[in-house]
Amino acid sequence: MSSRRQVELLEKNKPRQERAKRTYEAILAAAAELLVEVGVERISTNLVAERAGITVPALYRYFPNKYAVMNAMGAVLMDRQNAVFQQWIERNLEEGQPQVLLDNVYELLRLTYDVTRQQMGGLEVIQALRAVEPLQEVRLASHRLVADQFAAMLEGLLGMPADDRIRTQARISIDTGYAIVEMALEDQSLPEEQVLREGARMIQAYWKEILEQGGEA
Repeated sequence: MSSRRQVELLEKNKPRQERAKRTYEAILAAAAELLVEVGVERISTNLVAERAGITVPALYRYFPNKYAVMNAMGAVLMDRQNAVFQQWIERNLEEGQPQVLLDNVYELLRLTYDVTRQQMGGLEVIQALRAVEPLQEVRLASHRLVADQFAAMLEGLLGMPADDRIRTQARISIDTGYAIVEMALEDQSLPEEQVLREGARMIQAYWKEILEQGGEA
């Protein structure tokens, strides 16, 4: 049995009352700070509870382990990134022209970069979702969701069925976009603006060829 199945990632309780919500948010905020300070290997429920100003049993009312805490942090970040994508699609689909989307790929990468950077521990959360096996499904599920939305949009925009080829092209584009954003966040030796703009040019070239060939690779 894989460790992905063995580790409990679901929250025990969703807070309903204001006091419980404040405790829940304090746990996530403390975990984000510690993830930045000590890294994913050294973070523990004891450290998180101490930083949040609560007891360990109080933390366990909401989360069974540190992975469940990081899972929740990852879900928050993925939701914010997905919201950026959805808003970008809606804003640029008004004219109904694929070229409008192509012209604004940089905007999407920049907005995704900004929302990730603005979240405390955003980069560290991404790295944890990528590196820690029990958390990898959160990242993959988010990418699948965005790629499916992209493929559905292409189906209506291009008048082509969202077949396996289109879904694969959509998924490659989404994962490439996230990889570009992560490169800009992680590698301080590279100018972030240049990484985002060159990455946008690469995605634009990929889709220009696809559109010119009528969706064929």
